[in-house]
Amino acid sequence: MRIRANNVVSGVSVAAVAAALAACSPSLEEPSDMSPGQEVPMSLSAPASLSQAAEHGAGNGTDDACPIEEFTVEGGSDRKPSIVVPDHCETPTKLQQTTLEPGTGPKISKGDTVSVNYVLVGVTSGKQVTSWTSPTETTPKQITVGAGDVVPGWDKALVGMKAEGSALVVIPPKQGAAANTGAEDLDYAADETLALVVEVQAVN
Repeated sequence: MRIRANNVVSGVSVAAVAAALAACSPSLEEPSDMSPGQEVPMSLSAPASLSQAAEHGAGNGTDDACPIEEFTVEGGSDRKPSIVVPDHCETPTKLQQTTLEPGTGPKISKGDTVSVNYVLVGVTSGKQVTSWTSPTETTPKQITVGAGDVVPGWDKALVGMKAEGSALVVIPPKQGAAANTGAEDLDYAADETLALVVEVQAVN
């Protein structure tokens, strides 16, 4: 007895499978107007927030903290600013600083005494410590740079700034709240990240 093979795969005819595959196949692309070698390659760009996070070490297990670009300083140059901090940051391990106003006066060096206005905010607690001159507020704070008058991160940020300039600084705990020098007066928890806006009035 001869058995006649039917063109069937799992109960579906080969012809039916071929027809289904043909229906799913992509149509031929239209020919390019460009000559060979002139086609523009397609590229994909990561969102800016992801690029910034990568630049600051996000995802490498060492420092997943928010970059300083995610902190916002509000207010004009003629009044005390306010700092808006992101609410999803890991504790940073590196000091971050960005210039708000470059300044036009002399550059600050270690050992200089400077007069500054400042706003300091605890990123976790929201506690604010500030001294900003105005007709109703105190005179500028006097700091001798490098003498331990302020926490190490603040001291370091002042070096290289210019009189009449200002900066935003994000200070990790080891250079701020957890440091022995100056930290007691601030009364922040030892693991607190600090956000600082400092404006240099004069280099004395």
